[in-house]
Amino acid sequence: RHVVMTIDQGLRPIFANLRYRQDLLKGLMDEVARLLTEYFQKRGIEAGVIAALHTFGSKLEFNPHVHLLVTMGGVTKQGTWEEYNYIPFVKLRKQWQTVVLKLIRRVLSDRAKKQVQPLLQAAYKNNAEGFYVHAPKKSRTKLKSLLGYIGRYMKRGPIALQRIVMYDGEVVAFTFQDKRDNQWKVEELSVEEFIGRLIRHIPDQQFKMIRHYGIYSRRTKTLMKRVVEHFQREK
Repeated sequence: RHVVMTIDQGLRPIFANLRYRQDLLKGLMDEVARLLTEYFQKRGIEAGVIAALHTFGSKLEFNPHVHLLVTMGGVTKQGTWEEYNYIPFVKLRKQWQTVVLKLIRRVLSDRAKKQVQPLLQAAYKNNAEGFYVHAPKKSRTKLKSLLGYIGRYMKRGPIALQRIVMYDGEVVAFTFQDKRDNQWKVEELSVEEFIGRLIRHIPDQQFKMIRHYGIYSRRTKTLMKRVVEHFQREK
């Protein structure tokens, strides 16, 4: 399943803070992967999660969210593969809200926490059902092409070249999809504003924008590759 996890809009400036950004963004990926892998582990299954961090929205605003490829099932303690196609997303949203707010409190200094406390309280109060979790069901008949699409989407940059519709040396115009009405619109910015929006999405040096967990993690990847090859031969 392709799962997308977002955070409350009011918390975005906290994650953009250069002093804490790297720890918060890594923590965002680690925490969502932990929620999903622990959910499966409680059912005796070791699942796999590939997490990709996107920090951009359609208008190049700072909007950190995580795209995940999640195996719907995994390896049991007996060494067999077991499918499990249910995730309680209402419960997951509430857990996601809690771990994000705890992550911020854990990473920030005491002084910084006092400064952002109103943002934390508003995020908790305004999101009674937790943060947004999107996990559409997809067709099993076109799985290979679907995985290819999701893989390209997770790896993409902040803006595709074809979305830039005009540049005259002073102004850049690009298209974006307005999530409020799903209409495509045009945003015009000065060159300086456009570059400013773009470069804030350049990751810090050595920061991994894609991370692997569960059966995809580095510590167990070699073993799991052999296990999966065995399952494929059986199929």
